[in-house]
Amino acid sequence: MENWIASFDEIIKGKTTDVYFLNAKKCLEADNLDKTVVYAEVTTDSLPKNWTHFLFLGLAEVIAMFQKTKLNVNIYSVDEGRILPPKDINGVRIPVLSIEGPYGDFAIYETPMLGYLCFQTGVGTSALYVRLAAREKIILSFGIRRMHPALAPVIDRACYIAGFDGVSCVLSAEKLGIKPTGTIPHAFIIIEQGIENAMRSFDKNIDPEVKRIALSDTFSDERFEVMKALDAVGDHLYGVRLDTPSSRRGDLKEIIKEVKWELKQRGREDVKIFLSGGFDEKMVEEYHDVADGFGVGTSVANSPTVNFAFDIVEMNGQSISKRGKYSGRKQVGYCQACDVYLCSLESQGKIICPKCGSKMEKVVKQYMMNGELIRDLGDVGSIRRYVKEQMEKLELPKK
Repeated sequence: MENWIASFDEIIKGKTTDVYFLNAKKCLEADNLDKTVVYAEVTTDSLPKNWTHFLFLGLAEVIAMFQKTKLNVNIYSVDEGRILPPKDINGVRIPVLSIEGPYGDFAIYETPMLGYLCFQTGVGTSALYVRLAAREKIILSFGIRRMHPALAPVIDRACYIAGFDGVSCVLSAEKLGIKPTGTIPHAFIIIEQGIENAMRSFDKNIDPEVKRIALSDTFSDERFEVMKALDAVGDHLYGVRLDTPSSRRGDLKEIIKEVKWELKQRGREDVKIFLSGGFDEKMVEEYHDVADGFGVGTSVANSPTVNFAFDIVEMNGQSISKRGKYSGRKQVGYCQACDVYLCSLESQGKIICPKCGSKMEKVVKQYMMNGELIRDLGDVGSIRRYVKEQMEKLELPKK
C-alpha cells in the first residue's frame, strides 16, 4: 500500500501546506511584494474543555523545520514546556511564538508549524491535567494504539514531559532513554487458557527486572483472578491491573476494596493496584484514593488540540493587524510572586507588574537569528523538570 505519511523532506518542500498559501506566494512574487518584511505571532483565544492553562510544546520541531529551510528568519518564543494561560491579566492573547522575515519566504510553513504546535500542546496539556489529578500516583502512557503509529513517539514525548512515569511504546522509550513499561495483554491470557498459566510463563521467560503485574479481569471475577495470579507467582507478584469493561464494571471502587481485602488476608497489602480503560483526569481524580497507578490512553492521545492562530502584527516596521487581533510587536512579562502575565509593546522596555509593582521577567526569547539557532532548546529531561517546577501553582479546573 502507498505510504500516506508525509516525509520531512516533503514538509520542507511545502507539500503539506494549504494551497491558498501557494497561490498567495505566487501573486506576491508577481507583484514584487514577496519580500515584504513582517512580524507574525502565534496565539490562542481559548482552550478546550475547562482548561485554564496549557503546556506549550512543539517548539523543537518548528525550529528543526526552519533550520532545514535555511531561510533568513528570526524566531522568538517562550520556552518549550512553559505552562501559561491563553491571555494576560488584561485579556490580551499571549504570543507564544513569533516569526520575523520576508513573508513570501516562510508563508507556506504556517500550516505545518501550527500542526506541530497545536497537536503536541493539546496532548501535553491533557497529560498535564491527568498528572495533576494523579498527584503522587503512577501514570503510564497507554494511548498509542488510538492514533497513527507514526505519531507514537510524539504522543509519548508530550506525556513524559508532562510528568507521566512511563510509556508502553518500545520506540518511544528508546528515544526517551527509559525502559518501556507494560503488563500483559488479554490475548496472552486467553491463549494460555487462564491467568495462572500466563503468569507462570511470564515469570519463567521474562527478565526478573521486569515487574510482574497481572491483568486480572479476563475470564472471571477480578478478586478471584488476583488470587490465582498470586498463587501462580507468589512473592514475585508486584501488582495487578484492572481493565474491567464498562458493561461489567458496576461499582469499581467496591471491586477494588474487595481485591485489597483478599490481598490483606494473604499478607500482601504491598501488591499495587493499577487501573485502566477509558480513564481521563476526572476518573483519575475519582479513583485516586483506591489505586496506586493508572494506565491512561485515549483521553490523552486523542485529546483536543489547542487552536493556535498565526497573524501578522507588524509590516515594514509599522504596527498592523486584522480585525480582532492586537497589533504591534510584543514582549510578555511574568511576575512569579503574583503569578500573572502582562503583554506589552516591545518598544516600551521594562514591564512592571500591575499587582505588586515589581519588574517582571521577560519570557519571550529569541531562538533563531537569520535562520541560525542561537539558544539551547533543552533536552526532554530538562523540559520535564521545568514542567514539574511550574505545576506547584496549577490547580485542577473546577467541576
